[in-house]
Amino acid sequence: MLIMAAFEVSILLYIFLNPWDDFRYFFGGVSGGAFLIGIVINAVFHKKCYPWIKYVNNFIMIFSVYTLCVFSDYMALFFIVLPLINSFYYRPYFTVLTGVAHLFMTYVCIMSVVITIFDAEGEVNINYWMSLFSVFEFSDDITLSVFLSKSFMLIVAVAMLIVSVYFSYSNRKFTLRQGDLIHKNMSTAAELQVAHDMQEGILSKDFPDNPSYAVYADMTPAAEVGGDFYDYFLIDETHLAIVVGDVSGHGMAAAMFMTLSKTLIKVYAQSHGATDKVLEQTNRYLLQSNPQRFFVTCWLGILDLTDGRLTYSNAGHNYPVLIRAGAEPCFLQAKPNFVLGRKKLIRYRENRIKLHPGDKLLLYTDGVTEAQSPDERFFGDDRLLRVVSEAKNKNQREMVEVLREKVNTFENGSDHYDDATLLALHYKDYRQVEPPESKTFFLSKETFDGVTDYIAERCKAAGCDEKTVGQIVIATSEILANIDLYAYESGGEIEVQTKCRDRRMTIAFKDSGKPFNPLLVQEPDVTLPLNRRNPGGLGIFIVKKLMSETSYAYKNGQNILTVEMDF
Repeated sequence: MLIMAAFEVSILLYIFLNPWDDFRYFFGGVSGGAFLIGIVINAVFHKKCYPWIKYVNNFIMIFSVYTLCVFSDYMALFFIVLPLINSFYYRPYFTVLTGVAHLFMTYVCIMSVVITIFDAEGEVNINYWMSLFSVFEFSDDITLSVFLSKSFMLIVAVAMLIVSVYFSYSNRKFTLRQGDLIHKNMSTAAELQVAHDMQEGILSKDFPDNPSYAVYADMTPAAEVGGDFYDYFLIDETHLAIVVGDVSGHGMAAAMFMTLSKTLIKVYAQSHGATDKVLEQTNRYLLQSNPQRFFVTCWLGILDLTDGRLTYSNAGHNYPVLIRAGAEPCFLQAKPNFVLGRKKLIRYRENRIKLHPGDKLLLYTDGVTEAQSPDERFFGDDRLLRVVSEAKNKNQREMVEVLREKVNTFENGSDHYDDATLLALHYKDYRQVEPPESKTFFLSKETFDGVTDYIAERCKAAGCDEKTVGQIVIATSEILANIDLYAYESGGEIEVQTKCRDRRMTIAFKDSGKPFNPLLVQEPDVTLPLNRRNPGGLGIFIVKKLMSETSYAYKNGQNILTVEMDF
């Protein structure tokens, strides 16, 4: 529409800048007035794009150009231009419709010039209208060369109409393809936003801060979704796991691989408790599920909250920064092992260090140290230590925020080429934990009732209501049947530990039988009739439905199944 308005302005200027005979000013005024109307309409409605405006534009063009042909036969050339303009903005059928109209007017203005519109006295020649289609009725002053030049102009007009129609169809196809691409891009953007929100939900935001320890973390992805991850979770009441990892690559695929890696590490950490075994198991599984050959660098540590002992393993990741109370920060260096997801049968080493109350540990990914300034300098390890030294007396949250601000200032608006993750741990004090009450039974079908009675008494003593006690007793019966079936062939000892804290009853069942994780058994389809269900899995399914939380670990040659119930 703006193009049409500009075209109208140019012709309007032509009208008023060229003097003509007196009897032609009328036609110039009419043409100019029509163009002014078109300009006003386009100016008022240029943001609305009403369908009727295109018809008004073309009518004004046809009418105005036709009146201009009174002054010059060659003004009919504007009729040739109009379909070409339409072809870029309107559908093909409209281009064909207006093109035929413009072609007809070109014919009128070019071919009928052999008949003079005005006679010698300046009066309108009525015979002009009667002879409109009499192309070969030459006046005495019309030569063959003039006729041929006019015919050539008409041929050009026809050719331009064909070109306009072709452009219109081509532009229509291009517009449709462009619309499809825009729709796909919008869908992709929406999916990326959903993935971003999901990733934000996967990464823990409920940062703990209690008398024993505090954790704070932050992850800034280079794209909508990233490949970095962090996690922290209690394996049990006295052991805290912290992990930071970096998946090679970016985007959706890397984010999915990140989710898988994070989940595997958490599951295996809760089962094994040894950092080297956790990474070995994770590496073994990632090798089976890695068609795109991603790899993961990862640092995993498990802190014993009762005495500050930290065991950790490093799978090709950056060295953490250790901030001892009253000392300068330094890197916690230990020879790193190979990355996860690339090589089979990798053995990972477990390292040990003791943290004292007041010590801090900063984990990060290479997106921090490899952040670039506008002059392509890296943030680097030395600058990282200087910034941490300046913030060493701040709490874990302030330390991460200061470091993030320093990195952003250093980048000074430069693009992020990699995800950047920070996690700070503050070990405040030794955790004082009351040991759970423990009792050992020789498990057999005859002693089931004795075990369930003992657990019921412990639950009542802790203040559990009758409904909660009933649910725990049912779950206990299923667990005992499961141990009797899978752990021992003819009975064996089990240890039952019970503890209540903050209105949560925790019961751990320990046996020395064959290693078996019942949580990995496929859940039965309870919607099917009994004769169509696969055997097994129903007992542990009932336990998981009744209890608030269920977990399994294999430690020190023992199966440990722990159930927790809020009341």
